[in-house]
Amino acid sequence: MGLLQRKKDIIEIKVFKLIEDLKSIDDVLYEPRSWSPDDLKDACNNLSFETTQTLGEFENLTIQYIIRNFFFLMHQTGLYNPQKKLWTHLAQTKKITIKPYKKIPRKERENTKINDIIFEDNNRKFVIVRLVYPGSQLNFPGFKPLISSISSRCVGLFYITDQEPDSRTLGLIKTKTNANDFFDKYRSPISVGCSFNLVRYQVEQGKLIYRLVHPDLNKNVEAELCFNYSEHS
Repeated sequence: MGLLQRKKDIIEIKVFKLIEDLKSIDDVLYEPRSWSPDDLKDACNNLSFETTQTLGEFENLTIQYIIRNFFFLMHQTGLYNPQKKLWTHLAQTKKITIKPYKKIPRKERENTKINDIIFEDNNRKFVIVRLVYPGSQLNFPGFKPLISSISSRCVGLFYITDQEPDSRTLGLIKTKTNANDFFDKYRSPISVGCSFNLVRYQVEQGKLIYRLVHPDLNKNVEAELCFNYSEHS
């Protein structure tokens, strides 16, 4: 019974082209400099997501942010060059799995909810998004385990939270990703072949706003994206 319960906690989503004859994000990988913003938006929108399970609004918007909006952001800001493996993988994602992060201290489980969203391609390479839900009582829960043990098949890590990182956490991120190096500043390597991105979100008056915190692009408008959001408004 316990095993069945754990399986129920896992949501699997198939990703494919919405209209097969039109271009999608995997086509952007070929001659990416030739794509205009409008054509790129059309490619990002030509995606379909199929699941038989119920998907919460928060998870859904975060998936849309990563695979559509963050992909677009990487192209428009040039971040796709230093983080080419991650960007390429997002374009080739075929399956998304959502599963609960279980390693929360027992006494904090009522006040802290975390899910891992895994973007996987046909070659079993993957990107992990650790998503912390609003109102966590812990400071950056699940963050250190995320960056301390990284599979060789993992090409990218995201930590998404509503918490502002303190100077100690931000210092750890910069040290781990060698942020003072000219070449690694935007590549943000958390391990060999794996880039790390820290995203902070805010819920304000029915809006869910995502902002890239690390690496710092110094382009606040391009790095901030906003969605209508009803679940916690």
